[in-house]
Amino acid sequence: MKEMKEMKILLIDDDEEDILLIRDYIREGFKNISLRIVDVQTFPDAIEQLLTGSFDVIIVDYMLGEADGLEVIERARVEGITTPIIFLTGHGDEEIVLSAMKKGAKDYLNKSRITTELLCHSIMSAVRLGEMQAMRLDAERALRESEMKYRTLVAFLPAVVCEMSTEGIISFLNNSAAKILGIAQKELIGKAWRDCFLTPAEENTGDEDFSRNLAKFYNILSLCNINNLELKTNMGGSPDNHSKYINWNSTCLYKDDGSPNSIICVGTDVTEVAVLREKLHKLSIVDELTGLYNRRGFYALAEQQFKIAGRYNKQMLIVFLDLDGLKLINDTRGHKDGDVIIKAAADVLKDTFREADIIGRMGGDEFSVLVSRMGDEVEDTIRTRLASNVRAYNRSHIENNMTLSLSTGITIYDPEKPATLDELIAAADALMYKDKEIKKAGRANIA
Repeated sequence: MKEMKEMKILLIDDDEEDILLIRDYIREGFKNISLRIVDVQTFPDAIEQLLTGSFDVIIVDYMLGEADGLEVIERARVEGITTPIIFLTGHGDEEIVLSAMKKGAKDYLNKSRITTELLCHSIMSAVRLGEMQAMRLDAERALRESEMKYRTLVAFLPAVVCEMSTEGIISFLNNSAAKILGIAQKELIGKAWRDCFLTPAEENTGDEDFSRNLAKFYNILSLCNINNLELKTNMGGSPDNHSKYINWNSTCLYKDDGSPNSIICVGTDVTEVAVLREKLHKLSIVDELTGLYNRRGFYALAEQQFKIAGRYNKQMLIVFLDLDGLKLINDTRGHKDGDVIIKAAADVLKDTFREADIIGRMGGDEFSVLVSRMGDEVEDTIRTRLASNVRAYNRSHIENNMTLSLSTGITIYDPEKPATLDELIAAADALMYKDKEIKKAGRANIA
């Protein structure tokens, strides 16, 4: 990606506090880049900026008063605006996110999970895609102007350029195709595009809209014009036999009489961006066994919530938990059963706390939870709900002959008495050990 001297960002959100927070994240993540951030809070102002401004990336929230971010994305598509859009939602609604991506959003982030790292990686990925899309659009304009110019240009374009007959048979591939796909051009000439690039996994996606788009693509209808169809393709001859993520676009070339002559497909290699997105989401901050945040993920998200709490004078709770008896289970029954009880503890925590709360597995048998909005979630309520869910699990899994037990310590973050996250976790840890000692003493008295 070319070096940027200035980044121009349009931020569309009706919540002034969220605007200030996102501005802080962006400034923190792009300290060495000159920034121009334009923020608007209403749908009409957003449309005015879309039509009159020039931006490198657009960040739009789902909720915009009487309108919503989906309408902004739809309007941008109608107006032919190609600036990459990042969609924000605090609802966790997969249908809303799916709709936004279908309408043209390049990425999405859950507002309750945003960190500086995630937001800035998303922005840079979107900018990179925007630059590649601009390059592709420039190339396609040149292709339409002159077939001779097209042949010269596409030979060295850093994208897969493929020409097909109206029956979908590949007749031409540019020089870059072999380098990107890792397979010789002669191996693909004369074959059907569908057989070369479409995998069974893509055909069986279950998404009806996606399937209809795909049907248009490989049946080559006379009005074929597919945009931003991302497919994961595994070319047999690619280096190390790795999969490639290719973003496909197509346009139809017509004869003088108006009938379709051939189809031009341009495939941009977005593997690096796709892999980065997967790594950030799955490897960097998520614990593989439980699906909770790992220690790194918990700290990253909790630190952001601490900044918010300090700025807006909000209290929070830190809950530190220890899974009782894990060492005994591992020693007597094996680590497989130990993993079962760890996952059971994680499921109980997911049922006990809200989606907005940050739950992390800190290591072996230790868990932490940040309750970011107090409301009615006082300490006694949390303890009661946790105890009830633990009892429910033990009743429903009595045949396992393993009792789930969690020792708990809870501390309150008070912005009037500032403390670091580590200090609060240490205090909650100490309270947890007191809880564990009380349980041991109780069992000893019973014995």
